[in-house]
Amino acid sequence: MAGGIQPGTVATSYESDASEKRQIRLVEQSLNEAGTDWSSRKSMSIEELIGEGAPYSLKKDGTSQRWESDGGFVFYRDECVGVIENKYQHSRQNACERVTKYLTCFEPHQLFLSFEGPGFTKKDGGGSTGPMIDTLRHAGATVLENVADEEEYKRHLAEWMGRIKPT
Repeated sequence: MAGGIQPGTVATSYESDASEKRQIRLVEQSLNEAGTDWSSRKSMSIEELIGEGAPYSLKKDGTSQRWESDGGFVFYRDECVGVIENKYQHSRQNACERVTKYLTCFEPHQLFLSFEGPGFTKKDGGGSTGPMIDTLRHAGATVLENVADEEEYKRHLAEWMGRIKPT
């Protein structure tokens, strides 16, 4: 079998798992602090995301495939208003580029992305992570790069929630 994650292989490192769990905890805290109008769901069906039937996204049992998000799909008064994703990378290669799939269903300002790990450290010399950060920020996404301070993280998240809250 060539390429991709091989059967029986664990694709998540200890650091990536810890980063994701930290983000989930901070998101839950922030949504709870924001009040009962705010909630999140770990996954959404493709049909829900695009608001119509998705015949190419059906599973054998006839139900729609789902996208899962590390931080969850964010709802304000039962309306999906954004998505939160976490990526941890040791290297500067292209795994982070998977977050761009959300641009097919959300406006860039509706994306809150937390990038962590040595692969997201600003340095010259190429790689995929730098251009990903630059282009996502240029498009209007909120992108955090190695924000270790939990209060700073929650401040950025609260600011983002203020921007995506329907009026």
